[in-house]
Amino acid sequence: MIGTTPVATTGLTRDKVSTNVQTAEDEDIYRHEAFSLPDFMRRQLGSVNINDSQANPFQPDLNYRGYTASPLLGTPIGLSVYQDGVRVNEPFGDIVNWDLIPRSAIANMELVPGSNPLYGLNTLGGAVSVRTKSGFSHPGTRTEAYGGSYGRKTFEFEHGGYKDEFDWFLTGNLFEDDGWRPFSHSAVRQAFGKAGWENDTTDLDFSFTFADNKLNGVGPTPASLLSQSRYAIYTAPDTTENTLYFFQLKGNHRLMETLNLTGNAYYRANTINTFNSNIGEDCASFLNNTDCLDANGRLAPAFSNAISRSAQEGSGTNVQLTYSGDVFARKNQFILGGGYNGGNTHFTQATQDAFLASNKATVGNSPFVTSTNLKSLNEYFSAFATDIFSPLDWLDINASVNWTKANIILNDRIGTALNGSHTFERVNPAVGFTVNPLRTLDWKVPLEELTLFGNYSEGFRAPSPVELTCADPNAPCSLPNSFISDPPLKPVVSQTFEGGLRGKFSAALQWSVAYYHSRSINDILFVNTPGGLINGFFQNVGNTQRQGVELGLNGAWEKLTWNFNYSFINAIYLTNAVLHNAFGPEQVRPGDRIPSIPQNTVKLGVEYELLSGWFVGGDLQYFSSRYVRGDDSNQFSQIGAYVLLNLNIRYVITKNVEVFAMARNISNAEFQNFGVLNTNFFTGRQERFLTPGAPVTGYAGIRVRFD
Repeated sequence: MIGTTPVATTGLTRDKVSTNVQTAEDEDIYRHEAFSLPDFMRRQLGSVNINDSQANPFQPDLNYRGYTASPLLGTPIGLSVYQDGVRVNEPFGDIVNWDLIPRSAIANMELVPGSNPLYGLNTLGGAVSVRTKSGFSHPGTRTEAYGGSYGRKTFEFEHGGYKDEFDWFLTGNLFEDDGWRPFSHSAVRQAFGKAGWENDTTDLDFSFTFADNKLNGVGPTPASLLSQSRYAIYTAPDTTENTLYFFQLKGNHRLMETLNLTGNAYYRANTINTFNSNIGEDCASFLNNTDCLDANGRLAPAFSNAISRSAQEGSGTNVQLTYSGDVFARKNQFILGGGYNGGNTHFTQATQDAFLASNKATVGNSPFVTSTNLKSLNEYFSAFATDIFSPLDWLDINASVNWTKANIILNDRIGTALNGSHTFERVNPAVGFTVNPLRTLDWKVPLEELTLFGNYSEGFRAPSPVELTCADPNAPCSLPNSFISDPPLKPVVSQTFEGGLRGKFSAALQWSVAYYHSRSINDILFVNTPGGLINGFFQNVGNTQRQGVELGLNGAWEKLTWNFNYSFINAIYLTNAVLHNAFGPEQVRPGDRIPSIPQNTVKLGVEYELLSGWFVGGDLQYFSSRYVRGDDSNQFSQIGAYVLLNLNIRYVITKNVEVFAMARNISNAEFQNFGVLNTNFFTGRQERFLTPGAPVTGYAGIRVRFD
């Protein structure tokens, strides 16, 4: 069953779904030895690619159909992410911290395409919905440990069980990796627990997610330096520490045979501490590792360090009523729901002057001075209704509507410049259909299933607090942010049409093909100003368009399982706009491609049982070339296309013990998947800064399971 809404406990069979939804179970993630949810999606799901802007495996910009979910402030967010029906986009910048979703807690996931209004704010291009394990769904005990290249060490544990009407589940994960470049060490500590009670009519679950992570990344490096060594860095360190406490109560009660009441209530507290090394903002010419000259020839500090703290709290309640009774003697499902979701953020930032050590690390030589002290309040009210009606055995029609109101209040704790109150409100519709002609035709054809589907939907994104406080080209800010008082931004509205076919001949071959066309109105981008990577402002840039084609094939035949995905996407600007990058203003015209989005991706995965209990598998990904960030007018050379090949081997010694090994990038391909235009501070040259991909790596480990 595929969920109709994020909090749904009932759903629809795939033949009634009017979009090209992609799904995966926990065993799919383990079979491909993916260490995180984004890693699995990048390697296996169609229309997904990764931009490693931070060069940290837990901090990717995940891009789907040209829309992004990222952990970095300043990235335009167009995807919503849910864990058990709770939206986990952070209150301050709508960012997504992927390291706060434990892989070992995932029971299944859905990648929902389009501007689906039922998934609320930020669902411009799609939504990721994760459901967690329970003692009823995953009884038994499992442990896993593996290690390998560049000091990677992981240990994972889970235990689930039930007795009578009660069930419980607990999992924890320790991950440590030194990284393959300097200053790239990461330590991830995650835990998840759930306790539940269930009888014939009621199901209650209380869950807790905890994370305490320290992530380091060195980001893009000048191409001239990378040509000398792929291990080269620009400056360091850049550290993010995330600490999460997430409590949720979720329930479902069957009021009668055809009427269900579902809801959740939650409290989520996440504290983000960052330390960033930066080039001096006032430098016109570099003198030495401590000083530079500004535009007026005066002495200025050449480097600086910035620390920030975002203490964020989110809480809310969501409820829905589902009626599954027939209407006019025809099958029907009607859902009515709504909710309140709020977030409080206390953001502070301080900076200090610094000098550059011989290892490229910046070292402070003055006290930190607080530059920003801001509190923000987000309030999101929503109400929705959706209905799927089957007037004929072979025809299903669905319609949805969502009303959302967003209140954002800003409170400057130093002065009054950042104070503000903003309200955004919109009604978003959707309508779709599925046609299943083989239900009524008594044809002797190889096809076992055939579904034609189509859907139109609209989505909505309110500007986040971080965008509203940094929108003036005459007073740019930096990221992480030193905020200033700015003019308001317009909300982003997306309109998406999708149509396609899917079916299967047998378990050996299932297939789908889809076309989509999505237009974003008043798109918001972070626009660089001359002089650096992080200085700039947020701006409505007019309309943008993303359209493409997806082809998916998968199957299982005897001892072979396999999958294939091809995606084409053309992401372009539709209006004339004057944007800015680190080199100066640039004229963007209709038809210019949006940077960081490859037009073509190909993914192939296979696993074969070579001998009894001995499984050999692998996956291949091809990503075509893409323009670097800041090159919105497409004037500079693109990042080249690349192919990655990974191998997995596992041997089931007994039903309880399994050993496994994996190798990544076995051809040792030298590639980049992210770039940005910038000025090399040390040489004064304007060039592309690129993030190199990891070389060949290898890991091995063991799994032990007990029923």
